[in-house]
Amino acid sequence: MDEVMREMIFIISSYVGIIVIGFALINFLSGGFLIKFIKVRASRGKLVLVKVRSITDHYYRTGLISEKSLRYTARGQSDRKIIPLPAGNILYRSMAVWCIDVDEESNDIINTSGESVQTYDAEKYEQLIIRALYKPALMDKNEKIMLILLIACVLGVVIVFFFVKGIDGHIAEIQEQLKLLKDISSGSIAVVG
Repeated sequence: MDEVMREMIFIISSYVGIIVIGFALINFLSGGFLIKFIKVRASRGKLVLVKVRSITDHYYRTGLISEKSLRYTARGQSDRKIIPLPAGNILYRSMAVWCIDVDEESNDIINTSGESVQTYDAEKYEQLIIRALYKPALMDKNEKIMLILLIACVLGVVIVFFFVKGIDGHIAEIQEQLKLLKDISSGSIAVVG
């Protein structure tokens, strides 16, 4: 009995080995398509199969459509790419899964007719957005409020000073002195000239 069990284990492990080697060979020859396809098929519609068209070849990734944008991880990158979905016919069904085509170089989605659809390229403008968010403020909000209050206080003190001291009388005296200076200067110019 012991020999029969050993023989059964040997036969089963041989078949499992052939299946694993065959699966690995098919996955290698398809460029990783088989594992991505099985993952998308097992998600039952939550994921989409993203066909990424690069400069040299095509490769497949799993993507998620959420909040009107496509999210997937490109080859050789750890960050997820986020591409907004344009209106129109961009998804198609192939081998019982939903698929979408993406151009890696321009970060655009390719519709079903094969034309590139321009979208907002978040990756291209990400640095500008980060710079705008973290730009240094010229003045702190509290400093602005304090400056406005200081100016208002100074203006209030000046206005109170002019009304308390009777500025009207001072202005009339200053005007008389300016007229006197004008008469003197015009008289002295006439004498010299």
